[in-house]
Amino acid sequence: MINCRRILELYSEGVSQRTISSSTGHPRNTVSDVVRSAKKLGIEELDDTMTNSWLETFLFPEKQTLMKGYFHVDRDKVHKEFQKRMPP
Repeated sequence: MINCRRILELYSEGVSQRTISSSTGHPRNTVSDVVRSAKKLGIEELDDTMTNSWLETFLFPEKQTLMKGYFHVDRDKVHKEFQKRMPP
């Protein structure tokens, strides 16, 4: 589980992403993804209701669907497959 809350707390204190990565034990790409997603979704300050599990679900909703076994259907690909001709 990603410690999103700790990553965002450290980032808001001005700690570099490289330092956050080494102190939390998460890869730099993960730290970067958390920070980028939080900025994109407009999270500027953390409050007490933003638990770590809530943040992970809010920042990465696609991860939750994959963990539950639901996969995004590529409707264009399915449509193209149905349009292919069957061999005689």
